[in-house]
Amino acid sequence: MTHDELLFIVNSKQYMNSRTPETPYFALRAVVELHKVDADKCKNCELIHCYFCEERYPCPTIQAIEKELV
Repeated sequence: MTHDELLFIVNSKQYMNSRTPETPYFALRAVVELHKVDADKCKNCELIHCYFCEERYPCPTIQAIEKELV
């Protein structure tokens, strides 16, 4: 599934009406768990990296989540 297809589904009225109050929590939790810090990933430069984004943690995904939660 492409990014645009996923956004279309998530933004559809049918999808929004079919969700329970817990659904956003579980989706957000899954994203945060996938973007865990993996300190063993880069032993040479001593930077902590986001597992998937391979950027200095917090990666842009986690930064966006933190911004919306504050």
